[in-house]
Amino acid sequence: MDLVQTTNGLAPNEISVNSADALRTVYAGGFDKYRWYLDVFVNYGTPNLVSMLEHKPHSLQKRMVSNVYSKSYLQSSKDLQTVSDILMYDRFFPILNRVDEHGGELDVLDFMQAVGMDFTSAYLFGLSNGTDFMNDVHYRHRWLEEYKVFKNQLPRDRADGEVERWCLSMCEAAEHFVHSEKLSANSKETEAVVYQRLSRTLQESAQSTNVNQKPTMMITASEMLDHLIAGHETSGITLTYLMHELSQRPHLQDCLRSELLTLSPPIIYSGSNAAASNTVDKHLPSPRSIDALPLLNNILQETLRLYAAAPAQQPRVTPSSPSGITIDGYTNIPGGVRVSANPFSLHRNAAVFPEPLEWKPERWDASDEKKEEMRRWFWAFGSGGRMCLGNHFAIQEMKLVIAAVYTNYTTEIVDAEGMEQADTYISGPVGG
Repeated sequence: MDLVQTTNGLAPNEISVNSADALRTVYAGGFDKYRWYLDVFVNYGTPNLVSMLEHKPHSLQKRMVSNVYSKSYLQSSKDLQTVSDILMYDRFFPILNRVDEHGGELDVLDFMQAVGMDFTSAYLFGLSNGTDFMNDVHYRHRWLEEYKVFKNQLPRDRADGEVERWCLSMCEAAEHFVHSEKLSANSKETEAVVYQRLSRTLQESAQSTNVNQKPTMMITASEMLDHLIAGHETSGITLTYLMHELSQRPHLQDCLRSELLTLSPPIIYSGSNAAASNTVDKHLPSPRSIDALPLLNNILQETLRLYAAAPAQQPRVTPSSPSGITIDGYTNIPGGVRVSANPFSLHRNAAVFPEPLEWKPERWDASDEKKEEMRRWFWAFGSGGRMCLGNHFAIQEMKLVIAAVYTNYTTEIVDAEGMEQADTYISGPVGG
């Protein structure tokens, strides 16, 4: 195995790998997760996709919701388009416009976590049942303080705490909502897309198999809370580091703005009067057109490489085999061995990413052959059957936010103290 650039120690029954071939063997090969996930990521005493250890039950539950997180579904979703139009024009732009008019300073991490939460909760539960963290600053700060405690607690210690109760209340509201009248064609409301898909599929599965299982609401709530946690924190971290890098490069901001102005329609906010007009008449460019912008893609890809929001080990367990397991040329590895890779090390291979500690979006303009090699080593969202379910949702949301900001504004750094990444599983700035 290649030397891994990490300070994490290794035990006698543990292997750390750092190669694209090893990723294929371990993560595309369906190795079960290490028991640590069950110890840490269970909500409501109920496993979710992240904390399920075995491959088969994970695969069954993932299939219930994977379609609504696919790239093609997201780019064509009328619900997500409505969510995007309303969140951007009724919340995001008015807030940035007020900031711009009154001094122009914004805590980017705090605000971008709010943006991530509002997008995620609206897609999960419908606009009327989701959060308004962008506007409700007081509750947002209170919730984020509660969450700091929550994520450092074991499942049994955080059970029935404020964070779990908060998510359960949104699930109950969504459950009532899905049984209410159908939406009108001109409604600003949206369906509870993910909640409805998972809840109904679980109910149908329970009826068809006639097998006793945990209440559907608890299974669904555990899954929804995991999506909310991932959806607000990781995208907020990524956007913070991206804007920090762009803020040091005015010329690159100009180049990005020139590219963004080619969108049809461009994402131009006309100021305070815009908020008073009918949001339904405002439409963003298609997600496909935003996704196709090369410079925007390079900037986001490079940020995800250098500042992976979840850079830590992703442990698996080798399966038992009479002849042992072979990983990257190492043979006779017995079953039950903990094996892991991590994005931090994979993304710093200088043979694949020259000057790996430098933020260089232009590296993604390389030849097709070189780009393919970099993609083999790119692991911001994992790989295989356990790859991040919401990666396409996160990318679509982040590209929209970046496009909205840099079409209308320039950014510069006011205070960058504590920007180095924390040595934690989810790794934001040490300064918070």
